[in-house]
Amino acid sequence: MAPFSIDFEWHSAPEYSHLPSEDAAIILDSGSLTSRLKQHSKHFRVDVLQEQWIAASDEHKKLLGPNCTQLQCREVLLVCDDVARVYAQSWISTQASDLGVRQLGNKPLGEVLFQDKSWQRSALEVAQVNEPVGFVPLLKDLLLPEQGMFARRRVFTYQDANIMVCEVFLPKVKHATQFAS
Repeated sequence: MAPFSIDFEWHSAPEYSHLPSEDAAIILDSGSLTSRLKQHSKHFRVDVLQEQWIAASDEHKKLLGPNCTQLQCREVLLVCDDVARVYAQSWISTQASDLGVRQLGNKPLGEVLFQDKSWQRSALEVAQVNEPVGFVPLLKDLLLPEQGMFARRRVFTYQDANIMVCEVFLPKVKHATQFAS
């Protein structure tokens, strides 16, 4: 099955002014989303939806480098207290996969990336998903309302290894300040 499309209209986070103040704290946070979610829930888990190798698109090559031809796509849900809060999609280069992120299972990728300070982070980009048409099947499966959402993405780089992480904040995360520090 093809991954959910994240072909949104991406904007540089500092230039993006459409975030409601109650959502901005979590969406613009530069730290580990996994850590933040764990701090503010009793039970946290990662549910892997699918992992597959896919030919890199032109957009992937633009973000991850022209030498990326095959990428591992990992789709997961970040679940807090049995409620799916975030859909995360990661595009992992062959070089990054060879560095130990290939067999994560239910381990959060964020833990790996934020524990190892060798990974450099790009600037954060933000998108508003006004009509989540491509996400409707997932939202229905999760019994979530079909309404607009916000997403963020960034690229992590270590030597010639690259990983793009995109996180879509699911509709139930209306009061993001509950995750504020």
